[in-house]
Amino acid sequence: MTARKCLALVLAAVIPAAIAQQNPAARRSVADLGSLRGYWNGANLENRSNCATAGVNGQHGTYAQYFFTVNPDTSMIVHEETLSNLVCDYSGIYADDRFQPSWTGTFSCSDGKSGSFESRGFLITPTEMQVRLQIKLQSSEGCDIDSILGGSRF
Repeated sequence: MTARKCLALVLAAVIPAAIAQQNPAARRSVADLGSLRGYWNGANLENRSNCATAGVNGQHGTYAQYFFTVNPDTSMIVHEETLSNLVCDYSGIYADDRFQPSWTGTFSCSDGKSGSFESRGFLITPTEMQVRLQIKLQSSEGCDIDSILGGSRF
């Protein structure tokens, strides 16, 4: 065997392991939910509809810092603090489904806003996250809210 063939065999064995990547088409599992633990900085975006007061309908957004507490087997809690000193807490049960994980529960905010939510949309990477919520306000406004909790971290 020549030196060139020997080097080619060594490189063929070493390089795939060194540059192995995760399959981007692979479904995320419950383990990804656990990676949400801790602080995230980003924005809370809302698209409100069916509100009792027409002027409340439409798109809204604010800077937010989130702290996630996650027990992947049972529950997730999100504590949100906004730039305007609004504080909201979301608490619910997480259900692992390989094709469509879900998180359902209730929330309440320091301004009196409260309601129920459901999520079936999670985007989780080591430095970026997005949790999409379908919210039903239980206040006098009674709005339906499509909300995105998004954030980044190092």
